[in-house]
Amino acid sequence: MLSARPLANCRCSVGFTLIELMVVVSIIAIGAALAAPSFSQMIANYRVRSGAESMINGLNFARAEAVRRNTPVSFSLVAGGSGWNVGLPPLPPTTVLQSRSNNDSQGLTVASADANTSVTFLPTGLVQGGGQLSQINVSSAVGGTNTRQINVFGGGLIRMCDPGVASADDPRRC
Repeated sequence: MLSARPLANCRCSVGFTLIELMVVVSIIAIGAALAAPSFSQMIANYRVRSGAESMINGLNFARAEAVRRNTPVSFSLVAGGSGWNVGLPPLPPTTVLQSRSNNDSQGLTVASADANTSVTFLPTGLVQGGGQLSQINVSSAVGGTNTRQINVFGGGLIRMCDPGVASADDPRRC
């Protein structure tokens, strides 16, 4: 028959040793070091997307205000950065209705596809004829990040697309 051993003779250890703890900490550190570059690229992609969405919101606000006020309203890019203004013409607007400063979207490069940096929406919601801003490119200085392209069409349609998408059936394609 087997005899039961008293618990006093059993040397049981509970918890982790220092060696086991150091191995786990080093594995976590290696994983974090490998994930850091892709994490910074993900943050830069988020900034590009949110900066482009901010401009789309400003363009839509300018169009809606033109219809609501029954007067032309302009959207203009701020020189040397990613900021913009919505206001009543003439340009630069003396009455600013909404604006974003260059500091709101740091690290972004915003450029017009042509020399025009403003677009005026008429009371009908259409874009005023003549030399108007028709395309804005938003990008980041971080390597390997996505860019966004904002197109403003004559009928007042504002659309964001990804120039990096080449598939013909992808709705993000430009």
